[in-house]
Amino acid sequence: MRQALAPREKPALPSNFAYTTMRRIRREQRESRRRQRIAAFLIVAAFSALGIGSLAYACGPEIWQSLVAMSKRPDALALALPTLFCLTFFALLNHLLSRHYVHKGKTPHA
Repeated sequence: MRQALAPREKPALPSNFAYTTMRRIRREQRESRRRQRIAAFLIVAAFSALGIGSLAYACGPEIWQSLVAMSKRPDALALALPTLFCLTFFALLNHLLSRHYVHKGKTPHA
């Protein structure tokens, strides 16, 4: 009876309790950020598909006729190639500048 009523010692925490707790918190934060990025990507993809679909539904025949008419012109390729080059260049420039300026202040987490 005395043993049952005697105050028991509290269980001791492991020596690396703080380290394992912080590691678990960092892992949960990474998983949370990953889920947020996936959700944001899916939302952007869904709205993009919805926008392209509605544009194709509303103006599809006119766009198709314009593309067919443009492909029949002999100088159409001379205009399409520089336009494609410029669009590619600006997309690459946008990507490089956003990586340089947007992600510059953020520190990577291990």
